[in-house]
Amino acid sequence: MAHGGVKLEQDECVATVGPVKVHFIGYQRKGEPEEFCDDIVRTGQTVIALTAVESGRLPDSYMAQNQASNAAPPAPAVDVRDIAIGVRIVKDVGEAGDSATATEFYAPPKIHRNATMTFEHDFKEAGNYVAIITVADRDGHEWSSRFPFRVGVLSLWNMIEYVLYGIGFLALSAGLWLIAWRRPPTEPGADGALHHAE
Repeated sequence: MAHGGVKLEQDECVATVGPVKVHFIGYQRKGEPEEFCDDIVRTGQTVIALTAVESGRLPDSYMAQNQASNAAPPAPAVDVRDIAIGVRIVKDVGEAGDSATATEFYAPPKIHRNATMTFEHDFKEAGNYVAIITVADRDGHEWSSRFPFRVGVLSLWNMIEYVLYGIGFLALSAGLWLIAWRRPPTEPGADGALHHAE
């Protein structure tokens, strides 16, 4: 939660684009091996995956964990393998955010294996961004949707996490200090007895 992590059950990382839903997931090769969506912790190389799923349905991995084993899957509304996915990443600069001058990355709609588009982008500047996700069917129909996200921006949850880390470190230090100072003193006669024996 602190990093805006993926919460599929609340659809926080999903955008409805025409007849499908597209899950937006990113992770960074450096740092914590954690997935993000609307709040990418730091700038730098980031791998982003866009996965098309049937509208009204969550991925099979989520369904397997949260539904009864005898529950029948919903009838498919569209074959996502026939859906082309494309994306434009733009710096969010207000109304001009969709213009070509603000484009950071662009890939035209294309049919991808397993309905998942994966790409890597180097975010050089912290700030607000928008992923303009476009899907197209084989008949030439296209739909677009905007998915806003942040990169390298200190959010409320980030701040709470760092505060908790600081409190944990201070508590651990205080505990170790108390243990060190509460050790029972060495009996004064022990050393004397040893020297006397020698």
